[in-house]
Amino acid sequence: MASNYEWDINPFQDFLMASIENGADIGNKDIEADIFVAFSSMLEYLIGESSYIEQLDFDIKKRKDKFTIIGKNAISALWLSGIFPENPKKVIDSNEYIIENIKYKFNTKTNKLTYRKIKK
Repeated sequence: MASNYEWDINPFQDFLMASIENGADIGNKDIEADIFVAFSSMLEYLIGESSYIEQLDFDIKKRKDKFTIIGKNAISALWLSGIFPENPKKVIDSNEYIIENIKYKFNTKTNKLTYRKIKK
């Protein structure tokens, strides 16, 4: 699977993949704190400010050899997907984000980010 991985699309996925390649068990709860610190630092660099960093909230689920990173709010789910809205507050308030002809919607009950194409 790693041989098919495409680098430089999502910095968070790149960090996790590099960590796994270097032997880190990202499903280990002790490592999760280090991942959070790394993600926070990366996010501050990517969005250019720290005022929204406190919104970063996620879980790491491990099932056999599969890891899933689950954003616990709309802005975290978008960030972890490699999408960086210009107005995070609007996303936080609405649980939605529209870019070009795609509408992302976060379900707060299931913690799932879905998207659909829309007409403009």
